Amino acid sequence: MHKVVVPSRSGIHRFACLALYRALLRQCSPIAAGDALWRGETESLIKQRFRRYKNLQSPSQVANALKSGYEALDLLDRASEGSQQDSGKLTAILAHTKTFKEQYAAKQRRMTELKLPKPVSPKQARKEQTMRFEQETSRKHPDALSILARPRSSLSGERKVPVLVNARGVPFLRIKKPQPRNLSGVIRTKLEKRWNRIVTRDRLHVELLFAKDEDAWDRLTNATEQSKWSEEVKLALDNVYEKIRETDRENRELAEKMWNVVLEERELAKKEQEQRQFEQLALQDKTD
Repeated sequence: MHKVVVPSRSGIHRFACLALYRALLRQCSPIAAGDALWRGETESLIKQRFRRYKNLQSPSQVANALKSGYEALDLLDRASEGSQQDSGKLTAILAHTKTFKEQYAAKQRRMTELKLPKPVSPKQARKEQTMRFEQETSRKHPDALSILARPRSSLSGERKVPVLVNARGVPFLRIKKPQPRNLSGVIRTKLEKRWNRIVTRDRLHVELLFAKDEDAWDRLTNATEQSKWSEEVKLALDNVYEKIRETDRENRELAEKMWNVVLEERELAKKEQEQRQFEQLALQDKTD
């Protein structure tokens, strides 16, 4: 059984291809190429063809590509030596290649113009809808009522009972999804403020230990200080504790008010549902 040789992994094959590539580029150098009109186009064409054929695996295709490369090298060599026939042949090849590129580009432009727009996928449509909703709800509407102004006495459609949600200690009523962007910003701000106070509290606990050490040193050295080091730290610590407790108390009171709103909304929704069922039964009796 013959051993399968992958050209791209063969050192001999790579050496031959790189040698041919360097030789072709040398023929396109300003010294070797006397005609500067086709020098740049030839170099660009050589690089493009080598990039296109670098992944060839078929032995016959590799052999044909190398054969074409050596024929191009001979043609460039003769043209650089002043052969008018070979220079004309090289010019014709470059002109044909340029014309083919222009025709192909024009064909691609026509196909692009005739191509129907790609339909938007459901996932992309939902994503765009969410982005538009976030832009529309980035600021609070000037005529928006407080959430505690619910329940409303009358609605145009079916009443939707809000859900009380606890966002790490911050209560809010979710009416529907997606969540308004300004509401997310308010919740994030409250959580960051509470976390910063907790960080400050922990830092003051450490500073209180150092302050007590300073007071102990003052007692050992009989230093006469008007106030103790630990007093100011304790005052700051008590202040932070009071702010945290006050915020938690406000959130608890707000949660109780929101829960009362939910209960009232449930009661009204139940009554409205019974009223609709009664009207449907009355309509059926009337039609019968």
